[in-house]
Amino acid sequence: MQRSLRARFYIGLLKISMLFSVGVWIIELMGLDLGRFIYIEIVFNAFLAVMSYEITCLGALSGDGEIFHGFYVATVFIRVLLSLTVFTLFFIFADADKHEKLAFILSFFFFYFAYTIFEIVCLFPKLQGKSGNE
Repeated sequence: MQRSLRARFYIGLLKISMLFSVGVWIIELMGLDLGRFIYIEIVFNAFLAVMSYEITCLGALSGDGEIFHGFYVATVFIRVLLSLTVFTLFFIFADADKHEKLAFILSFFFFYFAYTIFEIVCLFPKLQGKSGNE
């Protein structure tokens, strides 16, 4: 069952990433400018989801609630730290106007929360399985 949940996560991640990429492509075809870094944002947030999912799964495998919470808090901290790093690098090194900076901020937060919600939805069955065994 563990492999099937992990496989579903990766297949779902691929589907949601493709959906976001096609959506962005369609929006760009309509003439709206979402910035130069929109596809990098999708890849970065997908990477954060994978990293967070895998680390949280390690904590869930321990069977101890305190260890799981520690792993989950660690992933939240790592996500925030990496996101702040990306924001800092963008604002220091990117030669962008106000429109592109606003587009970057709004799209980044959208993808951040969308991938976080996706990850939580995928972790929920794994956690239900653990609570049923105890």
